[in-house]
Amino acid sequence: MVVLIEKDSPFFERQKAKELFEANRENLDDENGFEGILANSRFFNVYQHGYIGSGFVYQGADDNRNYLGGYMLRKHHKEAVEAIKQICSLFDEVYAHTRHVNAVIALKRAGFKWYDRNKKLLVKKNKIKKGEK
Repeated sequence: MVVLIEKDSPFFERQKAKELFEANRENLDDENGFEGILANSRFFNVYQHGYIGSGFVYQGADDNRNYLGGYMLRKHHKEAVEAIKQICSLFDEVYAHTRHVNAVIALKRAGFKWYDRNKKLLVKKNKIKKGEK
């Protein structure tokens, strides 16, 4: 079972999240740095028998869409899919932009669909129940 700890929790392990971020910085195509992402997103650490990664949702600068990002230790694909599902359940619609095949596989297993394959953009729309807006 995957457990998410949000950045405002006293149990959030900032240093572990920062270390793994720095180890994966190139793969994230990061432009803002760890502190920028932490300050401007809904950020979660992911745990299963200890810290295994982080996930975050931020608003796009140009389009105000919610975008998912994250990173995880190797050999935790199943946990990554579960974490993606849990994080995305908090939003009506979430986009993900990635050039990594493994990330696409995890996103698709978590319910994402291609939005624009040429731009490597996927989307997950959560169903809205009748009577809700």
